[in-house]
Amino acid sequence: ATGAARADDPPQTPLHWDPAWSHAGPADYVMGGAGLVTLGVETLLLQSRIEPPRWEGSLLPLDKPVQELFRGRSAAVRNAAADASWAFWWAELGYPVLVDVPYAWARYGRQVAWDLLWQDAVSLSLSAVFDFTLRDVVARVRPINQECLDSGGKNCLSAPENTRSFPSGHVSESSTAAALICTQHLTMHLYGSPGDEVTCANAIAADVGLAVLRLVTDNHYLSDEIGGAAIGLAFGWGLPFLMHLHGHTATDDGKGGQGLLVAPFPMVLDHGAGLGATAIF
Repeated sequence: ATGAARADDPPQTPLHWDPAWSHAGPADYVMGGAGLVTLGVETLLLQSRIEPPRWEGSLLPLDKPVQELFRGRSAAVRNAAADASWAFWWAELGYPVLVDVPYAWARYGRQVAWDLLWQDAVSLSLSAVFDFTLRDVVARVRPINQECLDSGGKNCLSAPENTRSFPSGHVSESSTAAALICTQHLTMHLYGSPGDEVTCANAIAADVGLAVLRLVTDNHYLSDEIGGAAIGLAFGWGLPFLMHLHGHTATDDGKGGQGLLVAPFPMVLDHGAGLGATAIF
């Protein structure tokens, strides 16, 4: 039959790759490496210093009402919510790296898996660096610690995390992972429809669930979580799009080239560590 597939026809897959898109290259290796190193420096600094509070109380009109609505009324409830939020966090961050990268390697080959791996490494590490730096600089008191201060309690700010409320680190990194998952699945069609849409929807649902759990722990205001979600969208969707998936770097041979070179450099600040960057188009 004329419509029948021949034995030598290439296998049909749902993968979509625009030839104008660029593959992983030096910018990814430099940015991902610098992000991981800077993240390590920030983590060591975090463990050894308590930032003095520079921001106390609510920001948005809804901060206090939402806090009162969702916060756990007992330590047991708050602790259970904290444990559950960590489970959501690990699942969200692990999925693009531990599920999609091996899947892409098995189905589409090394190049696709390599591209996904470095998109993940760059977005997740730089999102965490930005989040860590912002929390150190802002030094917002967490709601549960703010209540201790307002009631005249003692030793209310006895741990480094007590003044690191804004933005929500859990939400910023989970939102980065969710945005990455949606960006990769809805642009590259890794599973095919409806698998990609379902995967994206599940990632968003998990991210929202994690955000609610962090409110139950009384560790964040609503404004902390909005800030975290904005960071996640910027790094999980904006960064892969700007570096690889925007389609303005087609080469003569039809293969993607390196479209945007960003050279990062670690910085040590008065209130922690950070990452500077210069971009070459």
